[in-house]
Amino acid sequence: MKILVSLPVLIPLVTALLVLALGRWPRVRFGVALASQVVLIGVVGLLAYHAAWRGEILTLSMGGWNPRVGIVWVADGLSSIMTVLGAIVGLAVLVYSPNGLKAPREVPYFLVLHQVMVASVEGCFLTGDLFNLFVFFEVMLTTSYVQIAMGSRSRQLRKTFPYVVINFIGGLLFLAGVGIVYGTSGTVNLASLSRLIAQEELPPQFWGGIGLVLTVFALKTGLVPLYFWLPESYPESPIPNSAMLAGLLTKVGVYTLYRVVPLVLTEADEEFFRLLAGISAATMVLGVLGALGRDRIRQILAFHIISQVGYMTFGLALFSPAGVAAGLFYVVHHIVVKSGLFLAGGMVERVGGSDRLKQVRGMATTHPWAAAGFFVPAMALAGMPPLSGFWGKLFLAIAGFRQGYWITTATAIVVSLLTLASMLKIWRASYWGKPEGQRRPELGYDPGMLSGVLGLAALSLLIGLCVVPLMLCCGQVAEQLLSVTPYIDAVLGPTSGEGLEELPS
Repeated sequence: MKILVSLPVLIPLVTALLVLALGRWPRVRFGVALASQVVLIGVVGLLAYHAAWRGEILTLSMGGWNPRVGIVWVADGLSSIMTVLGAIVGLAVLVYSPNGLKAPREVPYFLVLHQVMVASVEGCFLTGDLFNLFVFFEVMLTTSYVQIAMGSRSRQLRKTFPYVVINFIGGLLFLAGVGIVYGTSGTVNLASLSRLIAQEELPPQFWGGIGLVLTVFALKTGLVPLYFWLPESYPESPIPNSAMLAGLLTKVGVYTLYRVVPLVLTEADEEFFRLLAGISAATMVLGVLGALGRDRIRQILAFHIISQVGYMTFGLALFSPAGVAAGLFYVVHHIVVKSGLFLAGGMVERVGGSDRLKQVRGMATTHPWAAAGFFVPAMALAGMPPLSGFWGKLFLAIAGFRQGYWITTATAIVVSLLTLASMLKIWRASYWGKPEGQRRPELGYDPGMLSGVLGLAALSLLIGLCVVPLMLCCGQVAEQLLSVTPYIDAVLGPTSGEGLEELPS
């Protein structure tokens, strides 16, 4: 059973090598990648059944090394849910890609990069220490640099440069933070760090390293004021790549906050959580205002990534079982919805040659299925009942009001109304009215593109309809996250902590 924990990384990596070796047979390459993605969904589904549904925590120590100094893979409720979402988005993007990419400039190496991206994202979710998290982060970001620049248009390269510079600086700060943590504690294993913190045996410099690491996570998440690199870069990449980046990359940042914060902080750190709630509110507001001021579909959606991240970190800021469960439910909803919206918006761009508002009109009349693929996730993003976003926002609002976070909760409600306004702005400009500007209408009926768009829209609908069992599962995962001890004992064993002082520091 333990081998399952490593498969979500190994399967796409092996597939990337196979796809690279099959360079002369494009259909075979696509078939191999598709089969691999289906197998991956089966594996992570089994992992989630054990970890998220049954509450087990699966670990795998590479080479039998002591977890404090070796490589450990951990699949608990949180990480297993995230691996499922990573695999589903990967499959939707893959089936969308044959006609979603603009041949021939965007096609070469797409499949290889896609598989490496899936492997690195799954690795971020499953690693049990900070250094390997840094490694997977860098692999993921390096892959994203190439994915954003695919096509080599001058505008793409111009917009990619700041993204590369900011994330390169973020990588250096991350490495420095990990170095400080190791130098002051003798380990980068998350479970070991949590146990050492509980023993209060760490010097003040350690907290400087942790602060640096959390700051980098905030940068990767796109929180205010560290969000400026995101909305200009994501919309420039090829459409399938931008859906992958929008759905998963910032959520890897959110995941790291949900993973690390409960292990290193407690309820007593009230000032941190109040600060995080304030930052979350500011992130919601600035993101949605940026979206309202844009006139390109993918730029509007990119600003909404920032806005919606605020909801997710607000759940963590509440730091209660109800608040964290609501935040997790919102993460699940948003990964599905945001990826679907980028793919649906991309269909407008493929049909009309541009994603600028009013360049293409009347998609709801000529392409009703493509329009449905946009409308369902758009209304879910705005929080319309009974869709998934409505339940996520409702649970957050209930938890926020109960815990006295009146301003942030009220801000979340107002931002929902502004989100609805921006989604209707896209709908009126591109989907409503008399058909105009449709240069290649046949692409709006492409089975692969429609499968990706409608598949994610249907999943969003299903999340809204299955809210009770999903919320119960999120509640169980939240309890597991906040109790901390089960995670530590699963990684180190109940008695491993007694021998920590015998290891070199």
